[in-house]
Amino acid sequence: MGERYGYVRVSDKDQNPDRQIEGIKKQYPNIQEDNIFIEKISGKKGVDERPEYAVLRRVLRTGDELVIDALDRLGRKKADIKAELEYLKGKGVILRILLIPTTLVEMEGQAWVMDMMNNLLIEVYSSIAEQELVEKERRQRAGIEEAKKRGVYKGRKPIEYDESKFAELYPRWRSGGIKAKEFMQLMDLKPNTFYRAVARYEASTH
Repeated sequence: MGERYGYVRVSDKDQNPDRQIEGIKKQYPNIQEDNIFIEKISGKKGVDERPEYAVLRRVLRTGDELVIDALDRLGRKKADIKAELEYLKGKGVILRILLIPTTLVEMEGQAWVMDMMNNLLIEVYSSIAEQELVEKERRQRAGIEEAKKRGVYKGRKPIEYDESKFAELYPRWRSGGIKAKEFMQLMDLKPNTFYRAVARYEASTH
C-alpha cells in the first residue's frame, strides 16, 4: 500500500475546513498531518487552478489513497468530477469518499461488486453536486435581480489605485519600457484588477 492523503476544500475564505479535517482524521487516525492538503477556493475552478490540489496531483503515485469527505470536493460539474475520477483511476490512485461508505470497504474476491456499487453511487452523487451548483447560481441571479429592482445592488466595489500614476506608467508599458509584471508591482495590483484598470483607462482615452 502507498501513502494516504487527504484533500479538504471550502468554497470561500469565510468557511471553516475543520469539519472535513476532523472527519478524515476520525476515519483514518494515522494519516499524517502533512499529507492533508487544504485550500479555500471555488469548486468551479479547474483542477489546475487550485494550487493545493495541483500540487497534490503531482505528489500522488500508483497505490496511494486519496480521502475526501464528499464527491463535490473534486468539482461541482458532473463532467469535471467524472474526468477527475478517470484521471485518478488511470494513475492507480484509490479514492475514499466519506459520504460514500462503500468506497471505504475492502472486499477481497468481489471487487467487481464494489466497483459496480460505487460507480452507481458516484453517478448519483455527481448529478446531485451539479444540480446544487445550478440551483445556487439561480438563487444568486434571482437575488441580484431583486436587489437591482429595489435599487440596492451596487455590483462589485472597484479597487482603488493611483490613477495619475497609472497614466504615467501606461505609455512606458505599451512601448515595452516595462513588463506587465513590473507595472503590476509598481501599482500594487493583482492581474485581474490590473487588466480591468487597463480596459478602463483605454476606454477613457480613446
